[in-house]
Amino acid sequence: MILIKLPWLPSLSKGVTTYAITISPFVLILPKYSDNEAILAHEQKHLDQIKEMGWFKWYWKYAFNIEFRKQQEAEGYAIQKEIESGVA
Repeated sequence: MILIKLPWLPSLSKGVTTYAITISPFVLILPKYSDNEAILAHEQKHLDQIKEMGWFKWYWKYAFNIEFRKQQEAEGYAIQKEIESGVA
């Protein structure tokens, strides 16, 4: 994971803050979250998913298949929540 700290990240939803975006092998992240273990684990999950499926196929499906995107995000948020709750 190569972290790139940026002061602002785009969001798909108005009023929703995006903390990080993975563009493998990079993770674009807001500086105040760059040490957040839970968010970093979420993004690492995406890096693992991309490695398993392949860069192009993963991003194509993520961009154009909403069910795939929801499923991939659910896996990321599951790990994030485990760490936030102290389970992991």
